[in-house]
Amino acid sequence: MRKYSIFIVILILLAGGCSQEGGSETELTISAAASMTESLTELTEMFEEEYPDIHISYNYGGSGSLRKQIEQGAPVDIFLSASSIDYEKLADQDSVDNGKAILTNQLVLIKPKEGDTASLDDFMAGDEVMAIGTPDAVPAGSYAEKALQNSGLWEQLEEQSRLIYTKDVTQVLTLVKEGAADVGIVYASDVNDEKDVTVIQTFDSSLHSPIEYYIAALQSEEKEEGVEQAKDAFYQFISSEAANEVFENNGFQPVE
Repeated sequence: MRKYSIFIVILILLAGGCSQEGGSETELTISAAASMTESLTELTEMFEEEYPDIHISYNYGGSGSLRKQIEQGAPVDIFLSASSIDYEKLADQDSVDNGKAILTNQLVLIKPKEGDTASLDDFMAGDEVMAIGTPDAVPAGSYAEKALQNSGLWEQLEEQSRLIYTKDVTQVLTLVKEGAADVGIVYASDVNDEKDVTVIQTFDSSLHSPIEYYIAALQSEEKEEGVEQAKDAFYQFISSEAANEVFENNGFQPVE
């Protein structure tokens, strides 16, 4: 009887160990453009509810900076870029397993809610300062630079030292909200539900290259089955109707 009891205990312990192993969580590391933070926060809840064994960790920032981190060996599974250039640079280095354009956006000029500036022309006539993302590291800054150049305004702003460069669009938004910058250039999605700033102009899309967001499932030297399956699941989820609805509610447009 005692031997039988010991045998039952061993079986229970083994079963418990197998159950624990089967329920182990897969960690998915994603580097994403800062402008996607709000949408991805909402989407992650939906994704992890559908895939409870997958946990997502995000690293947000300017797409150029994130791309450089990946090139330097940062352990990233998926890259969500606000720049076709940064996506293509990784693809050219054979760092991308699968990738595609998923979203588009618009460039807008904003001011604090109680700010006095009425338009871009009004801003140019004064001596106020404008916040933009650092063009070499932040796609929104690169688009802003091109739009201002094509409007014939860039050189004047630089010569008058009226530009404040930031690490990402989130910082542009913060500086404008706090009144540290009189105006700023961000994406339309950044101010979708923002009550502390006002959009005073939407830039004509012909002034800059198309604003497209890309997803890239990245190569990994050691392909772990659980991680590869998690990458595939997220890759498919990000283009689903449910995900597109969230993105549209936050000011993005899906690629047609």
